[in-house]
Amino acid sequence: MRVVLFHNEDAGDGSSVDEITALFERHGHHLVQVVDKEHRVERILASHADLAVAAGGDGTVATAARVLAGHKLPLAILPLGTANNIAKSLSSDGPLDTLVEAWGRTRPQALDIGFARAEWGQRIFFESVGAGLIPAGISAAKALEENATEGSPTVKPEDAVATFRDVLASLEPQRWTIVIDGQEEIGDFLLVEVLNIPSIGPNLVLSDEAVPTDGLFSVVIATEQHRRVLDEYLAHRISGGERPLSMPPRHARRVEIRGSTAVHVDDQLLDTQSPETVSMAIEAGALQFLPGPV
Repeated sequence: MRVVLFHNEDAGDGSSVDEITALFERHGHHLVQVVDKEHRVERILASHADLAVAAGGDGTVATAARVLAGHKLPLAILPLGTANNIAKSLSSDGPLDTLVEAWGRTRPQALDIGFARAEWGQRIFFESVGAGLIPAGISAAKALEENATEGSPTVKPEDAVATFRDVLASLEPQRWTIVIDGQEEIGDFLLVEVLNIPSIGPNLVLSDEAVPTDGLFSVVIATEQHRRVLDEYLAHRISGGERPLSMPPRHARRVEIRGSTAVHVDDQLLDTQSPETVSMAIEAGALQFLPGPV
């Protein structure tokens, strides 16, 4: 197959383009383009590729998904990041040779994509959008990475989870209005997450019912009464446990979060000076995805 590559050499094990090219060629594939930072879909489609491959972490995969949404070119994943939430959610996390070898005998499947809109414009997302604990935890974890001294070990997922737990300990509930498929709920919330896949951040499985093929978001909402459940879940993750958060989600095609000044869209943080309304809608089957071995 002719392959277009979305690549992040800084992710995880830092595989180079030359190493990935050799991997492709071992299995009879040919690299025709490495996507630059402009991510121009017209140039990608003009290469007449058979497959796009995202080699990196969740940020690289989400970028490729946003670019290819609404187009027929299928996407495959080479998980090179630390968390690899998307790859794990799509059963595409494993030895790279095994994943590439399977490309010739698997068929693309249609995955859902989310659209988030607010005063800052429209953004496509593949993982989740949320307010409260998750954006606060992402901000604290990024600050930890930025303040790390040169040569210090890479921050491990369990260290990032510990940072989220520290944030939760001092997090104050915020008054927001949540609208789920037209049903309005006003309250003081610690967390609101609108999920397209089960896990986000440092492998936090907030809803094992989130399936990116069912045309529905999984919406997880936590108030003060759920603080202990959240804390116990984070403690469980720090100790190496893998069970999901034990809070039943709601399912919806459209969700609004009204009143928050800080949200995340996938791994991007969006802070505003005044409260905003963030509207999310799902587009079923918008992305063609080539899965790993069955």
